[in-house]
This record gives sequence, C-alpha cells and structure tokens, in this order.
Amino acid sequence: MKLRVAGTTYAGAVVDLRTRDIDGRIIAASIRGQRRFPAVSCPEPPAVYAYTGHVHPSMGLRTRTALAAAARSRGYETPQDDAIAECRAQLAELDCSPPELPDPVDPVPESTIDGLQEAVATHRGRLTARQAVGADDEAVQAALRDAATELSERETRRAAARETRELRRERARAYRDTLEKQRRLADELANLRRNARATLVDRCADTFARAIEAVPGPVPDSPFNADPVTAALAVLRVARTPAPVVLGTDQFRSPTAASDCLDAPVVRC
Repeated sequence: MKLRVAGTTYAGAVVDLRTRDIDGRIIAASIRGQRRFPAVSCPEPPAVYAYTGHVHPSMGLRTRTALAAAARSRGYETPQDDAIAECRAQLAELDCSPPELPDPVDPVPESTIDGLQEAVATHRGRLTARQAVGADDEAVQAALRDAATELSERETRRAAARETRELRRERARAYRDTLEKQRRLADELANLRRNARATLVDRCADTFARAIEAVPGPVPDSPFNADPVTAALAVLRVARTPAPVVLGTDQFRSPTAASDCLDAPVVRC
C-alpha cells in the first residue's frame, strides 16, 4: 500500500495517521475509488469493504449481509449462483424505458361517415337519372366527386385513428408487460440473493463465532448479537482483505496488532 496525504507518502502494510487531521471516511472513499485524493495505491477492495472498509464507533452494520460478502471474498459459491446470474442477465436485457407513442388522431364519428355515404348515394342516383334522360349532368358529377372525395378522406382518417389507437394500446400493453416481468424477475432475484446469503452465512457461522472471540471487544451470548464494531472486525478476520482497512477504533493496542489480527493492511485514523 502507498498513501499520499498532504505531501507525505506512506508505504507498507500499516499506516498510522492519528497525528494527522484527516477524516477516516475520506481515506476509505479513496481506497474504494470514490475519490482521487488522497492518492492511494492498493489492491482493489472486495465487496465486503462496502460494509466494513471503515470501522468506527458510530457505525452500523448488517452483520449477516457483511458476513456473506466476506464469504464471497473467499471465493465461496452457492447453489443459487447460476440462477442469480441468469436473473441478472434477463434484467439487463429488458428495455424498461417508456415507449414512444404516436400522437393520437381525432376519431371521425360514424354519423359523419353515414351522412357522407348517403350523400354519395344520392348524387349517384341523380347522376344516373339525368344521364337516362340526356340532361346536363356536369353539376351533379362535380357534386358526386366532391362528396366521394370527402368520404374517402374521412374514411382514411377514421382508419388512421383506429390504427393509431391500436398501436398506442399495443405499445402501452407491451410496456406494462415488460414492467411486470421486471418486477417478477427483481422479486425472484431478491429471493435468490436472500437464500444465497443464508447459505453463505451458515457456511461461515462457526468461523465467524471464532473470529468474534479472537478480536478485542465484548463477547456476546450469540455472535450475531455483537456490537457493530466487534462484528465488523470479526467479519474482516473472516474475509480476505487485500486492500487496507481504515480503523477509527481503539480496540487494538496498536495498528500493527490490528493488522496481525485481521490479516489485512490497516490505516489507523
């Protein structure tokens, strides 16, 4: 590990910053890649660091979740892993963005179509009658053309309104189906993760209990009733911790003792 703070570079498995006025949260954020400064050069922290990367008296801890992450850092697998990966892949493939809906087209009343059809029929009858007696039919033909044109335009508009309405319905229905599938997959994934977490916790329960006894701090009646700091230290002892742990607690007699107990690099703030 290399850590540069305010112009000073620290190197090694143990760095003691208690004489420097720096918040441990800042160091932890840099270790997790959330800040560029202070500059830290170290291995990539595993997921367990999201829970125990910064141990301090005011912290909270979801002990079982953190312990499951510690088990993952050790490469442990569960029977649910393949199904979890499949659920994640299916969720990633879903396009849950709202659909683009065509602008609605005002419908044409059936009464309008009926009226125009009657007008066309009337003009056509008049044209036939005038042609039968050899009368001038130019005006009637013009009226028939106008009525037929208007009828065609209104029928086209009615068809467009119907098609647009159906298209909007289909896209809205497909969107609702996609959201329902997303919800169903998300629920399935959450259940699989809970089952996997339970499997990992059961697998590490005895190791965690021994770790509770090995780290400094009060030993509870049940390991999972340990206070957050003690539980976090025990989780770190269970985990593989290649990246430095930021400690803001006095439970160890020295930063070196903390590093030895946790088998991890340590930054004491």
